[in-house]
Amino acid sequence: MNTTLIERIDDFERRIRAMQYELSALRVQVQDAEHIAAEAPPLRTAPPPPPPPRRVAPPPPPPPRAPREPRPWEREIDFSELAGAKGLALAGGVVTLLGVVFFFVLAVNRGWIGPELRVGFGALASAIVFGAGIWLRRRFGETYSSLAAVGAGIAGAYASLLAAVALYHLLPKPAALGAAAAIAAVGVAVSLAWEAEIVAGLGLIGAMGVPALLAFQGGLTRVGTGFVAIVLAATGIVAVRQRWHGLLIAGAVASALQILALVWDTNGSPASVIALAAVFWALYVAIAIAEQLVRRVRDLGALPATLALGSGGFLVLAAALLLDGRAEGIAFLGAAGVYALPSLALLLRERDRELGTLLAGLALASGAVGVADVVSGPSLSYAWAAEGALLAWAALRLRTTRLQLAGLVYLALAAGHALVFEARPDKLFEAGLHPGAGAGAFAAVAAAFFMLAWTAKARDERGAAETGFLRPLAVALAWLAGRQPLVRAVALGASALAAVYAASLGLVAAFGSFEHAHIAVTALWSLAGLAALVVALLVRNDPARDAALAWLGVTLLKTLAFDLRHLPGNLHAYAFFFAGGALLLGGILVHVLDRRATTLLPEGVTAIVAALGLGLAGGTTVAHGAVGPADLDGVATLAAAGVFGAFAAACFRTPRLRDLTTLLWGIALTVAAAAGPLLLDHAWLVLAWAAAAVAVAWLAGAVREERLGFAALGYALLAVGDTLVREERPDRLVHAALHPGGGLPSVALAVAAVAAVAALTPRSTARLAGLWSAAVLFVYGLSLGILELAERIAPGDNVQTNFQRGHTGVSALWGVLGLALLYAGLRRGQRALRLGGFTLLGLSVGKLFLYDLATLSSATRAVSFLAVGAVLLLGGFFYQRLAHRPRVS
Repeated sequence: MNTTLIERIDDFERRIRAMQYELSALRVQVQDAEHIAAEAPPLRTAPPPPPPPRRVAPPPPPPPRAPREPRPWEREIDFSELAGAKGLALAGGVVTLLGVVFFFVLAVNRGWIGPELRVGFGALASAIVFGAGIWLRRRFGETYSSLAAVGAGIAGAYASLLAAVALYHLLPKPAALGAAAAIAAVGVAVSLAWEAEIVAGLGLIGAMGVPALLAFQGGLTRVGTGFVAIVLAATGIVAVRQRWHGLLIAGAVASALQILALVWDTNGSPASVIALAAVFWALYVAIAIAEQLVRRVRDLGALPATLALGSGGFLVLAAALLLDGRAEGIAFLGAAGVYALPSLALLLRERDRELGTLLAGLALASGAVGVADVVSGPSLSYAWAAEGALLAWAALRLRTTRLQLAGLVYLALAAGHALVFEARPDKLFEAGLHPGAGAGAFAAVAAAFFMLAWTAKARDERGAAETGFLRPLAVALAWLAGRQPLVRAVALGASALAAVYAASLGLVAAFGSFEHAHIAVTALWSLAGLAALVVALLVRNDPARDAALAWLGVTLLKTLAFDLRHLPGNLHAYAFFFAGGALLLGGILVHVLDRRATTLLPEGVTAIVAALGLGLAGGTTVAHGAVGPADLDGVATLAAAGVFGAFAAACFRTPRLRDLTTLLWGIALTVAAAAGPLLLDHAWLVLAWAAAAVAVAWLAGAVREERLGFAALGYALLAVGDTLVREERPDRLVHAALHPGGGLPSVALAVAAVAAVAALTPRSTARLAGLWSAAVLFVYGLSLGILELAERIAPGDNVQTNFQRGHTGVSALWGVLGLALLYAGLRRGQRALRLGGFTLLGLSVGKLFLYDLATLSSATRAVSFLAVGAVLLLGGFFYQRLAHRPRVS
């Protein structure tokens, strides 16, 4: 395109500016030379004057840039071309053609001539214009006027032919097609002689348009469409030989519209229409191969690739509309063979290997669809999935995102069709809907999405930016090209979901029992989610990890919403075990495999807690359904505790997992404590809790884990609490009973547990508090033992009388123990013992005035006061004698 006036002015300004920079540099150099001469030392001894400041030369001017090539939408229209010979010739051709048309209109309106003369005059006028163009070319050489005249003549000939057939019915349709072929032949001959693509387009594309225009007189005919096939073959030969891409594209589009319209309007499967569709398909394949071969380059061109892929799309649509059942599969298998033959020959030639690879991919896709149709019947899901996979593969080979975008569209169509028509979700959750028929469709969709994920790689787009009607896609294509990792992740996720859904449908179809099948489905979903989580954690992909955890959540929802409600008996318990096991392993692996995790993660804790609930629910359900006299609820609960304890032991040696280990053994010990009342009762339960307290306290010291000490304390408190609440309540000290010390074994076990835990505690403060607590429980047990002994010594007497006698001994016991503690504290100089003695003596005095004085009889009251008084006197004596003496070690 000629350089515009504005661009020339800009270039002139840049040159002037460069000259100015050069003049400035020369001026500075002259001034520097003058300063150097002035700085020469004078003859006198006076110091020379300071030199004037030097001027810094400006930087050299940048080289003039070449004028930027304007973009297509920025280029200005050169109106001189439109006003020159080309414009005049084009206008003359159009005006001449309109003159012929207007003459026909005038003749028809006035009734001057009949139909035959009208057509004859039109043909004559077209021939005269066509001949004038030929004469102009021979007389004056190549001119725009000669091209316009020949084009107007060809167009006028087609108009006269259509008028003769459509308006006046002077020619039958077969004869009209023959005449159109003659006109096209003349146009092609002239175009080849003159090397004029526009003439060939008028002749060939005009011939293709004749059957379409004749369709208004009775619809498309098979004869007319067959004529289009012949013209398409001629168009392919001429366009490929002359390298006229515009003609080839126009011919492919015009012919495709007509054959598609014929296929769409055809009812049934007539052999003639099937044969025509096969011919058009073969022509597209042949033209694609020929176009690539004449290019003589290794890279596969966009036009032959589009034609080849378009043939695949046409095959899918035509087979779906014309064929059904095994016939469709046989057609696809035949097409696979046709694709495979030239692909094998092209793959042997290194220059044409890309085209051979594309045809081989088409052959494989067609073969896959054909086999699927032969085996399971017709399905667009197979075809669309295969086409999407093929487009994704072609996008990788050709390094273009356009084909990948088209593949995404095909895959979305395949998945939607399979989900709506082939395998609706209700088929999975309702018995008797034959879900196995849709498993194959989703398996194909899964394979296609996996192909998309495998081919989703960063690519360097070839060619210029999108232009024309493709310009709106530029943003989408750029976004897609820059986010190939996201495309890969989404495609892998979709492939996994489709594969799991297909396998679920297959399981429901394969199992004889719908209920047992859904147990297998829950197991499959659990394993799939766990496997995806492991892979995501190993590759450190956080979005994939979140997606896998979300899938485990979906499995949990399915288990609670469907399995629990619809699986009879205890079958849902097994579904609980599978889902709970996956959640437990997932929650643990989130912490184990992710080395960034140094503390508990909310998602992991949630999964572990959910697994605990499912495990307990499933275990108790199975226990209730077990046959036998034993109640297995406690066994199931204890088994759940064992599972969590085993995982805690496995993770214990890793310091980074200390919080996770604490969570696991905390759950295990808590569940085990809850299993105690389900398995044991009375003193046996206290014994179990006491033994557990001692064992956990010893384990805390052995493994040096202070947190286990709190668990030991918890078990000891359970033993003490059960003893004080159910076995030996404190009110037995003040209310007469036949056997006030019936729970003394439990008290002894509680005392032993508290003392052992205190002794095994490393901290002195906690150990002292534990020992004092054990001492208090011991005194409490001794007091109940005295009351029990009083009842047993005189069983024949009154219970109340024996109880009061026993309380005399209790008062004496408290006083003696208080005196002993006071004496020991004074002798050893230990303030804690001394305070303990004073406290116990104070309790003894308080008991005398608050309980004995009001409750006991006169005799027992007197004895209690005498015993406690004697002890207090001794205490005062020892305190006075030993308070100021040095401590005896």
